[in-house]
Amino acid sequence: MPKRKMTTYKKAGIMKKMCQDQRSTSKPPPPASSSSYAPSQPPPTVSLHLPPPPASTSAPMHPPLPPPHTSAPKHPSCAVQLQPSTSYTGRLSSPPPSTLVQPQPSTSSATALVDKVKSSYDVRQELLKDNRPTTAIDKKQLIISVDDIRRVLDIAVCTVCYAPLTLSAKTDCLSSKLTVTCTNCDTGVVIRDETAKTSAGKNTKMLENNVKGVFEAVNNNIGITGLNRIISTLGIDTFSQGKFMRHTHYLYKRMDKHYPVRMKDVISAVFTHYESYDILPEPTTGLLDITVSYDGTWMTRGHSSHIGVGFVVEVDTGFIIDREVISNFCQVCSRREKRQLPATPEWMARHASSCNRNYTGTSASMGTEAARRLWSRSTQLGLRYTTYVGDGDSSTYQAVQQLNPHDVPVRKEECVNHVSKRLGTRLRKLKKEMMTTITTKTGKEMRRSLLSGPSQLTENTINKMTSYFGKAVRGEKDKPYTSTEDMRKSILASYHHAVSTDDRPQHNYCPPGINSWCFFRRGEADKTKFYRKHSTKPGYFSKIPSEHRGAILKVYTDLTNEELLKRCMKGRTQNANESLHSKLWMKVAKHKFAGISRVNFISQVVILEHNFGFEAAYFPQHLGFKTTACKSANLQFLQKESIRSSTPKQTSVACHSSPRSASLSPPIAAEAPSGYKTKNMGEQPKHQYPNTQTIN
Repeated sequence: MPKRKMTTYKKAGIMKKMCQDQRSTSKPPPPASSSSYAPSQPPPTVSLHLPPPPASTSAPMHPPLPPPHTSAPKHPSCAVQLQPSTSYTGRLSSPPPSTLVQPQPSTSSATALVDKVKSSYDVRQELLKDNRPTTAIDKKQLIISVDDIRRVLDIAVCTVCYAPLTLSAKTDCLSSKLTVTCTNCDTGVVIRDETAKTSAGKNTKMLENNVKGVFEAVNNNIGITGLNRIISTLGIDTFSQGKFMRHTHYLYKRMDKHYPVRMKDVISAVFTHYESYDILPEPTTGLLDITVSYDGTWMTRGHSSHIGVGFVVEVDTGFIIDREVISNFCQVCSRREKRQLPATPEWMARHASSCNRNYTGTSASMGTEAARRLWSRSTQLGLRYTTYVGDGDSSTYQAVQQLNPHDVPVRKEECVNHVSKRLGTRLRKLKKEMMTTITTKTGKEMRRSLLSGPSQLTENTINKMTSYFGKAVRGEKDKPYTSTEDMRKSILASYHHAVSTDDRPQHNYCPPGINSWCFFRRGEADKTKFYRKHSTKPGYFSKIPSEHRGAILKVYTDLTNEELLKRCMKGRTQNANESLHSKLWMKVAKHKFAGISRVNFISQVVILEHNFGFEAAYFPQHLGFKTTACKSANLQFLQKESIRSSTPKQTSVACHSSPRSASLSPPIAAEAPSGYKTKNMGEQPKHQYPNTQTIN
């Protein structure tokens, strides 16, 4: 009889038993115990801790109380919170954004080596180590029903007269007030949440847990609906619309007072960073010239967004220096216009302080307007944005140049990520422009591109050549470009390599040597090995007719002009700004309506979390509330998650050898204007940070 095949279920059973046997053999023996039965964990118990009574000599001796029950409560309703492991150190993955990379220094300063590459987050934390708040650890919170507390008090007695105790509970959404009193004497204790205070230190009617709950609802984009859905499931009274709005406005006002104070520490840290590399402000004005990256973002997609935000990020440290929120819509004004009510001067004067419209232009011009405002008030921070890293939006750069707020020309550097996409855009546009009319076999006329078809300018070809163009623009970390001519040759090498054939090889721009990426140049360097022919794997442009290649070559020529390549030499990007945009709109969803007040509040929260870290920027602790150990562990976990992808690799690299190094290289004093004086150039005294003005 033939042997039956082993079924999948039988295989799974055998594998399961093998794993169990392996675990049982590798598991250490249990510790020796004197008793025959030793449970691994004690059963859960719920105990009520009340403050001890005041010392009194006249109080009688307390009779011994019966032993407490060791069995678990019949109706446990406490929320068990597990803290994440603190041994996690984060994943080492890609290097930090190249916006942290600095201009290429002189050859004499390019010999230093560093053993550990610092990320921008580590640099920011080192600069702000003296400005971190002290976290006060609060008591652990439990969610327990009032009936369970009364059941515990049924077996408790007064410590003075041994009379029974009564419980009076008053709930206010997430906050509560518990009063335990004696039925015979005046002995009692009151347990309640702390009261929120104003910026002047006066008490309000808002309680701690309610403020914390509303903050998390606003900060995590769940709103009143999501918050009420969660707390109602736990049997807690929900928030009314009015109560929720009162708490949000309280948070907005307190943040407006808190944010400028914290940002002064950031500005001082930027001055400290530049001073550590012997770069001091201009002696006459006291202003420090810095390099920033700027980019605008819109709340909704398309050209109909009512809210736009612009961020200014310091390139060296990654600090967010300033932001501007612009809105061209006010719901109150819009409702009044629909009802055709006149906007009288008296009404406008009353409404001006609460109007959400601070701009009357179009959505497309919000990014330009935000840049104007940010550059105009930079001197109030003691800074001048003299170098601007941006994308291909020329309107913003032209607006800043026309504004000329510093009487110093603003120099623009290109984001290499945006430049690398230009080739694909130009090739797709060229393919649409080179159209012709053809006649099909059925006699029907149709429009078709001269560059369409197999082995022509296909989408795969465009994507591949765009990728090669981007690699050439970024260059290699260990071999930085010394001139724009080197970058131009590297870019043109990808084109000429792609059009080469066996009859007409064009590899003059390809790098020579046995380690070259070009198979043809490797064959020239090593005659003993046989390398493939062009016909074996034709180049992406080799099958395109020669009369059409001229148009493609013109695109490459336009993208390798001297001025554009100069702005790409330092390899900077807007990755930090793009990351901020994603963080902002994760907290303010684009598919939900949000006013300028909420967007402004969330932008302030995002900036503080980016500059100081999640734990140091946790807003409720700055309102005077304590932070529980569970929340502190959660904030540390969020911080580790946010820097996982930006943790640098632990390799030894040249500190200044490459403009595309992953390390944080210092600002270059050679780029400072003529008004600068460094410590090496003269006896300039140590800079005292200017009194920065608070920007409302």
